[in-house]
Amino acid sequence: MIDELIDMMGLTNLVLVIVGVALLLVVLLLMSYFRTLVAISNFTFPNAKFRAHGIHFIDKEKVDPIIESRNLNEFYQVVRQNGYELPKEETGDIDKVEKRLELNNVGYMKKAYRLSPLETKPFVEAWLVRYDVKMAKRAIKHIAKGGDPEQLKNELTPIRIIDDNIIDDLSSSRNLQEAITLLKETEFGKVLGKEEWGEDFFKLDVELDKFAYDRLRKAVTNVESEQRAPVKYFFGRYTDLLNLKMVIRGVREGMDKELMQGYLLPSGRELEDWKLQQMLESNNLEESLVELEGTSFEDIRKEAASKSHFEIEKYLDKELLKIVSEVMSQQVLTVGPLLKFLVGKEIELRNLKILVRGLKEGFEPDRIRKMLVLEGYD
Repeated sequence: MIDELIDMMGLTNLVLVIVGVALLLVVLLLMSYFRTLVAISNFTFPNAKFRAHGIHFIDKEKVDPIIESRNLNEFYQVVRQNGYELPKEETGDIDKVEKRLELNNVGYMKKAYRLSPLETKPFVEAWLVRYDVKMAKRAIKHIAKGGDPEQLKNELTPIRIIDDNIIDDLSSSRNLQEAITLLKETEFGKVLGKEEWGEDFFKLDVELDKFAYDRLRKAVTNVESEQRAPVKYFFGRYTDLLNLKMVIRGVREGMDKELMQGYLLPSGRELEDWKLQQMLESNNLEESLVELEGTSFEDIRKEAASKSHFEIEKYLDKELLKIVSEVMSQQVLTVGPLLKFLVGKEIELRNLKILVRGLKEGFEPDRIRKMLVLEGYD
């Protein structure tokens, strides 16, 4: 074979071809290595910032002393020491404390957007839309109940779609339909403009959530190729958890199956449409959860059948924290810390609100601990 090639091409030409192929392979390998180095370089500064800010209140070692102390003032001191702005004049009012904690959390999300490299900026921007949705829901329900306009203004935080001007307009709304008309003039018009809305808040919540989900789904495709795979993996698992929450609630509460099917999101990473459909068609929750056998969610069968809605939500939030921690460990030099920061800070806010309420009401430490989503507990 070699002799034939030499006869056809000549020894010199054959050597040149071999050297050329070898050089091409080296260049391709170096290009791949170079892209990896560039990605690591782009995330070095943001990841250092995320680590500096930390996610302190999902760590049992940080939280346990606070719970055991039962001292609200000590809690405020620790919170301030870990980066949260909490003016002393506001600590006498728990509602103001919760609002201040939320403002800090939104600030962290906006900072994550500013720090994020261009590769992942679309995803972080879409993640912020979920906060816009939260503000829109809050405004709609407050106005529908005939709440005080000034109080609504204090409860809303400008994000991206919901800006200061929209907040002013919503606070001046005289009724629910006027508020929805205002929201239809924003990007929410894509979902709110489809029909006239009454006070079916569950359906309205679902449509707004699906709007935020769709923004995230599209953003995943805009993440640059080096980071798309881990972001897509996280998003698929996140989708599975959202669908599980919807299915468990629907089956447990006996909601209309056809209606529920319209509320489900597209297939995630493990739970495909057909499996979700079978879960919805089950006669009871225990039968529905059998469909999870063979998936990474099969342990939920032991939890969901006998637990309250709050406990199930907590369990699924802990699963989300496990998922993002797994991505973090595998992508520690690139997108992992960013994803962990986005999810971890949201769960941290949830824990902080529970801590401040529990300490204020004088709950026993074990009662508070059971309500929290923490790393380090089974």
